[in-house]
Order: sequence, then structure tokens, then C-alpha cells
Amino acid sequence: MITQSDQVLSTIEERISEVLVSRGKTAEVLDYIKLGRGKMLRPLLVVLTVELCDGELDSSVVDTAAGVELVHTASLIHDDVIDDGVTRRGLDTVHRRHGTSVAVLAGDFLFASAFHLFSKVPNSGVLSIMTSVIQVMCTGEINQLLNPALDETNYWTWAYQKTACLLGGCCRLGAIITNQDRQKGAVLQEFGECIGLAFQLTDDVLDYRGHNDKMGKKRGTDFKSRVWTLPTIRAYQQGLIPFTWYDGDFEVIQNVLEKEGILDEVWGLAEGYVNRAVGIIDQFPNSRAGDDIIDLSRAILTREL
Repeated sequence: MITQSDQVLSTIEERISEVLVSRGKTAEVLDYIKLGRGKMLRPLLVVLTVELCDGELDSSVVDTAAGVELVHTASLIHDDVIDDGVTRRGLDTVHRRHGTSVAVLAGDFLFASAFHLFSKVPNSGVLSIMTSVIQVMCTGEINQLLNPALDETNYWTWAYQKTACLLGGCCRLGAIITNQDRQKGAVLQEFGECIGLAFQLTDDVLDYRGHNDKMGKKRGTDFKSRVWTLPTIRAYQQGLIPFTWYDGDFEVIQNVLEKEGILDEVWGLAEGYVNRAVGIIDQFPNSRAGDDIIDLSRAILTREL
């Protein structure tokens, strides 16, 4: 059954295609980026939170949702450059296909296209929120490069900056577009941050036990990039792996994390954040949008997104 949300998502994809146009070789690069269609989680959060607040799914929603997907895609392109990622969404990463300089500029093109869309939305709060979100995301990546998170306190800061702040921002946009009060906006932002942290935690675990076709990236990517995620941080703190764990064999580290229950422990934290997110939505009146958001939240734990 095709829902109104599904129809709007189709319109959002069309809007993205409309703005990602150019001439010459640039057009080829943009067309390649469009081949790697994502799961549209962030646009869907915008749409569903607007519906949850009894808002109309008009052109402002479409432009806002398309913009957040462009921001997300741009950040992935830049992340792949930094991490020298090989594949993304089943395709060669942009920098592997077209070169690093082109990938950086293509990401910039997407950011500019996103802000073009945000500027068309009458409510200036959309532009304000997304500007702040991108600043937080960039701050997190810079700090991670210069001073990687090696303990839990810094990990949680990084996880918020990398993943949770954008998802929280998407949900707050639903309240802003529908002119809700600050309290409701804060509640929806908290919901988004909860599922963002759950998503990051499951991503950490799936790097050691996931399937490539579900993750959109190769298993072991974080290991290869020497990224300290919560499983490796906890294992190191418990004396289970050495500080230079990344110089070892992937299968050996994977076996330690699995055998010692570290992966199950971290997955349990993700379940806790999903349950907290569901509890937030349960505070709203019953609606189809609310049911869809709860289903989406629980799908994080199966990665059926």
C-alpha cells in the first residue's frame, strides 16, 4: 500500500534530481552520485514529524527534506575522502571513481544545493537549525582527526556530533515547519538524537559482525581506518585488546569482541536508546505517523531501513 509519505519521498527524490544538474564533466559526477541512492532515513524523519504535528506535506517540506538528504550525502562523500573508503551504497566511492579533488568539490556542490533549498523555505528557522547542525558535524570530524576519542566521555560527544545531531535536527525541523512551540521541538529533537545514537551504536557493532549488503559499506571499515568505536574503547579499557589493536588481525579482534560479550553489550545500549525513542513518541496522540515513526525506530535494530 502506497502511503502519502511514500508519495512525498518520491517527490523529494525528484527534487534532489532537479537541483543536482550541471554541464560537462560535472554533470557526469552528479549523475554518478545520484546512482548511490540512500535509504532516505533523514528526509523520512522530516516528513513523519511534520505529519505527527498535523502539518501539510507541501513544497516547504519537500525542499527541507531534500536539503537534509543532500547534506547527509555531502558529508558521506567527504567522510569517504578522509577515511579513504572504497565503496559506498554498493558503488565505488566518489573519490575512488573521480579523484579526491573532484569528490571534495562535489560534496561542496551538494552542500550549496542544500542551502539553496533551505533558503526557499519561508520559515527561517530551517536555515538556522541546519547551519548549526553542520557546524556541529564539522566540529566533531575535526576533533576526531586531531584528537580521536579514546574514552567513553569523548566517544559520546563524537557520536552526538557525527550522527545524532543531524537526526535530531531533522526531527526538530518537523516542529519548526509546523510552527510548534519550543518544547515540542525539543522533545522531537531528543527523539531524533536517541535514534541517532542507536544508529551509531549499531553501526559500531555491525563493523565487526554485519553484512555488507545491509550496511552500505564494507565490514571492517572502522577497523581498517583505526577508528576507536565503543566496542574497541570498552575492550581496551577492560584489558582485552592492546592500545595498538588496529595493527593486529581483524578476525582476532572480532573474536575477542564477540567472545567477551562486548558487541552484545553495545547492542544492548542501542536497544535502550530505541526504547527511549519509542517512549517519547508514545507521548503523542495515536496516529499513523506515530506508528510509522515507531516502526522506523525499531527497524534500526534490524537495519531494515
